[in-house]
Amino acid sequence: MDTSPSAARRAALHRILWRLHFWAGLIGAPIVLFAALTGLLYVFSPQIEGWRHGHLDRVPVTTPALPLDNQVAVALADAPGSTLRFVVPAHRPGDTTQAYVTAPHAHHADAGGGHDHGLPTGRIVYVDPGTGEVIGQLAEMQRFKTWAKKLHSSALQGDGWRWVLELGASWMLVLFASGLVLWWPRSQADGGRGWKALIPRGGHGRATWRDWHATVAIALGLVLAVVLVTGLTWSRHSGERFRAMQQALGQESTKVPKDLMSAPGDAPLQSWQAVWERAREQAPDIAMSITAPKGPTGVWRAENFDRSQPTQRFTLALDARSGATLFSSGWDEQPLLAQATGVGIPFHRGEFGVWNQALLAFAALAAVFSVVSGLVMWWKRRPKGRVAAPPLGVTQVRQAPVWLWVAVAALGWAMPLFGWSVGVLVLLEAARLFPLSSSRRRPGPTAPR
Repeated sequence: MDTSPSAARRAALHRILWRLHFWAGLIGAPIVLFAALTGLLYVFSPQIEGWRHGHLDRVPVTTPALPLDNQVAVALADAPGSTLRFVVPAHRPGDTTQAYVTAPHAHHADAGGGHDHGLPTGRIVYVDPGTGEVIGQLAEMQRFKTWAKKLHSSALQGDGWRWVLELGASWMLVLFASGLVLWWPRSQADGGRGWKALIPRGGHGRATWRDWHATVAIALGLVLAVVLVTGLTWSRHSGERFRAMQQALGQESTKVPKDLMSAPGDAPLQSWQAVWERAREQAPDIAMSITAPKGPTGVWRAENFDRSQPTQRFTLALDARSGATLFSSGWDEQPLLAQATGVGIPFHRGEFGVWNQALLAFAALAAVFSVVSGLVMWWKRRPKGRVAAPPLGVTQVRQAPVWLWVAVAALGWAMPLFGWSVGVLVLLEAARLFPLSSSRRRPGPTAPR
């Protein structure tokens, strides 16, 4: 038996990571299960949307299409009292034009997005571009993809509940990293299983469940890691840290400046049709959304509405008075980190096609199996009537390598919810290891009589 200091440190690290992995898995299991199952539902949104909303999205092809101004006017007439937010012109033959409006009763909500505490309150008016007829209206939350997205990100409770899923994603990332370290086998030359550790052993015992628990997670580990990291980049607290890092590295995403001022000119750009034609001249061939200026001397804004083609993303700002291009940004103008998230987020949403959906579906099922198999392993190991957390003593804590605490601090900064929760866990462990009630007073010197 190796009794060297390095062996003691390795044993201490293993014990700490095992206890951390155990508590995180046991406490975070409900969140992980919810995120995986709702994510699995969201993955198949394109097929479900085609079945539920195909009659609104597609119409018989009629040429030529009416001017976009006529289509917008028809949409607004069908939604009296509403405020127009933006328009998605029909891109392919047979597409409908979609006008996103803020419902009259929701004017108190966020004027920029028609959101109430993070849940969309606006409506979509669908117009046949060839006939100019309104095909129908639908509340944004009635679109299956929007509903499934909000279910996955906030359990349909708005921004106030987003932290729960962010907490689960943070801990799941730590669970995966700690589990990988705990599983990592010794080489066959040192008496370990080596590469054979990737082949689960037969039987029904705890060792077999442990092998499958690790193998399934490792097989889809890269996909799970990408899904977790990209999900955290647009979360509230971790997302703020990510954007701060982008700014510090000079990698912030290029966006339309909010303080653009209109320049004087003699060629006003006042019609939706003219703006659409100008945008199509300067932008890639992709479905776009157009937002009108707030006044006759404001700025028209156009950007890609289709997020499944990251290399064709663009942002465009046009002067309403002069028609001049005030701002233009495409894929090549995006910094490296913005390009990475521009690819990672559509991948997270399964927007790259059937292969992407299948990969995410397997990843979601792998996450579910990891939780279930972990609970089975715990149940098989625990003595009856006890929680049976992996034991951890003061000696192991003192022998832990310094880099472990540095890594935990770095992760706590990058993922604030993880940092706060692990801080609570450390306090509870400290109270267990150093209980105040167990200290006994030593008898003092006897006073002379």
